[in-house]
Amino acid sequence: MICQRCGTEVYKYGTCNYCKRNICNNCVKSSRKVSKTIRLVICKDDWSKMGSRKLFKSATKDA
Repeated sequence: MICQRCGTEVYKYGTCNYCKRNICNNCVKSSRKVSKTIRLVICKDDWSKMGSRKLFKSATKDA
C-alpha cells in the first residue's frame, strides 16, 4: 500500500476519519479510542483545519 498523504510505501496503514485517506503511522497526528470498538484517527493535514480538530476533540461515544 502507498500512503495517500506522503507517498511512502507502507505495510500497515490507518484511515483518517475526516478525509478518508489511507495514511501511514508517520502521518497520523493523533488517535484515540472513543469506545471499545471505535478508534478515531486524524492526520496532520486535518489537524490544521479547525473544524476537523474540534470534531475530533469533542467526539463522544455517539461518534
